[in-house]
Amino acid sequence: MSKLSRRVEQEELRARMRAVGMSHDEIAVEFARRYKLRPRAAHRHARGWTQTQAANHINTHAARVGLDPDGAAPMTGPKLSELENWPLPNNRRRPTPQILALLAEVYDTSIHNLIDLDDREQMPPADLLLITTIRERAVPASAIGSLPQAQSASSEVTPMVDAPNRQQFLLAASALGVAVVLPRQPAAPSPSVSVRSTVFPAACDLLADLREAITAPAEWSTDPDPASFAGPADLDARARECHDRYQRADYAGTARLLPAVVRGIETLTVDPPTGVNHRAVRRTQAVAYIAAAKLATKTGDHDLAWLAADRGQHAALAADAPALLATARRQIACVFHDTGRLADAERVAVSALDALNQRPGDEDHRDLSSARGALLLLSAMTSIRRGERTEGRRRLTAAAEQADALGRDNNRLWSAFGPTNVAIHTLTATLVLDDPTEAVGVGEQIDTRLLPPPLAGRRARLHVDLSGGHARLGEDAIAAVHILDVARRAPQLLRVDPTARAVLATLLGRARGSTVSVLRSVAEQAGVAT
Repeated sequence: MSKLSRRVEQEELRARMRAVGMSHDEIAVEFARRYKLRPRAAHRHARGWTQTQAANHINTHAARVGLDPDGAAPMTGPKLSELENWPLPNNRRRPTPQILALLAEVYDTSIHNLIDLDDREQMPPADLLLITTIRERAVPASAIGSLPQAQSASSEVTPMVDAPNRQQFLLAASALGVAVVLPRQPAAPSPSVSVRSTVFPAACDLLADLREAITAPAEWSTDPDPASFAGPADLDARARECHDRYQRADYAGTARLLPAVVRGIETLTVDPPTGVNHRAVRRTQAVAYIAAAKLATKTGDHDLAWLAADRGQHAALAADAPALLATARRQIACVFHDTGRLADAERVAVSALDALNQRPGDEDHRDLSSARGALLLLSAMTSIRRGERTEGRRRLTAAAEQADALGRDNNRLWSAFGPTNVAIHTLTATLVLDDPTEAVGVGEQIDTRLLPPPLAGRRARLHVDLSGGHARLGEDAIAAVHILDVARRAPQLLRVDPTARAVLATLLGRARGSTVSVLRSVAEQAGVAT
């Protein structure tokens, strides 16, 4: 059947259905059934509009309600076609909650009538939560955000994790937030919801190969890994890739790659080929062990983390690499910090700072500045947790000055150090000081788009802290959106971060209505028992 013939047929069918009193919603259901239309297309056909005609109606309505006051007419027929057909393969234009609300107003229907099972299975949980809020509160499209921004073909449709839409969060809070305000203390999980563990579920299995690689010296190996025969340059590249995977919050991928790197570099250290630069080999060894220490710390195996960090500092000493040595010592301090041995963490961090200041070496000054700044941040958090607020703030200020000297956000020696990371630590510090209102205020000023692209874990960490801050203020809907964004962008972080898991458990324990199923799904994936 030609397009013209089908259009004539649909016009006749529409007239018959209207004649017997069927509503536009009922006509859309019938059209979707007869012509296998997606819901958004079905509602347009129920009105008898072409895509171009519908686009004109949408633009007119957008201008009338203040979404497009300049008459820029961002909607076109081709754009509407993409929005109607998503999520077909290779169709990247996903309809935002705001666009759906706008279409619902133009088609005079409920926003839920414009999405089906395929949409729901592909949409991020945060979008589904907001769509439910829009329906339950009858929120107009003009109150949700900017139409041109939502229409951008190059941007993602949901609020970016690194640039959250505050208006959407507040909207969700007004509809779904609970009345009970948490006490001004760290949130505790509800008795009905528990955190199974503060470590990565099945962490022993995750790190088993790495643990064996680190604790079994190369000369004892009877079945060497093929990667152990890789050359120095290849091993160095693999060691650096381990850090990249870790910073992208791909902890499982890091765990798969690290054992072969450790075995390879140990084999090379024990029996180096003629002409190999021994300092370069030792430097790669330090890089690999620092990555191992970070992974073990993140997954809660502090004994392995301590051993790996100590191996890293000795390798850095042999490489005569002061900034790398300071980085390895920071990992030792992290183990003390995370296990509550704050005095030892302070001692190691301050000692590493002193050594770094006394012997700057010949390394790139940006490496030295980044290593120094990262140590200042850790020592600041240690001071604050010890109750030494004045000293903690002084060190945060010193770290900020160090970041200003760098001039921009950086990631030298995988430190993530720079102005934005200082701001994230400041937010964390305000939570430790039990000031969630200030923490939320600090967080709203942070633009994590300034961070280098690999730092998914750092970006997610900001939203973990913001979720905790909002949860303490009783703003559970806002906290839930932050947690949902973390789950979408850095899902493995939710499985290993104790704070994130505790906040998720608390939110699920207090959840009501439409948030329950969404949070329960995230909790199941994160290993939080319900």
